[in-house]
Amino acid sequence: MKAVGNPTWLRALETALHGAGLPYGYAITVWSTGAVLVDAHGPASTGRVLLFAAGAASAYGCLRFLAETVEGEANTALTRSTRLVRAGAIHVLAIAVAISAAALIAQIDSAVSWLLASFAATVLYLGVSSVEMALLAHERDGHEEHGE
Repeated sequence: MKAVGNPTWLRALETALHGAGLPYGYAITVWSTGAVLVDAHGPASTGRVLLFAAGAASAYGCLRFLAETVEGEANTALTRSTRLVRAGAIHVLAIAVAISAAALIAQIDSAVSWLLASFAATVLYLGVSSVEMALLAHERDGHEEHGE
């Protein structure tokens, strides 16, 4: 496909998009999770904001701990997938699953919903969005086994 416009700018845009993909999706997820909670419970007190932050931070920590059980990391960045449509669909699915879970948890009539919703949204968004890299690694390993 022939590039339209300034190729230097388009390469710069690709670089910016590469770096922003995962943080952008997570920002959408976190903001939306907070909005769902505010809709269900009203404005958050400082204590509930702290619970929200604690839920997200502890989910991230748990995932880091889980990931430490294997050596190394994926050798392809999440947004560098060669399967753009599949990667995009998985990314959108990750956001939707995370927000949906947060919306369900927001129905809990307790301050604990602020902790649990951000925990679940973080685990689900990062977990589901990682599926694309796992699929690429599986495909790459399959090609290497067959000498391709």
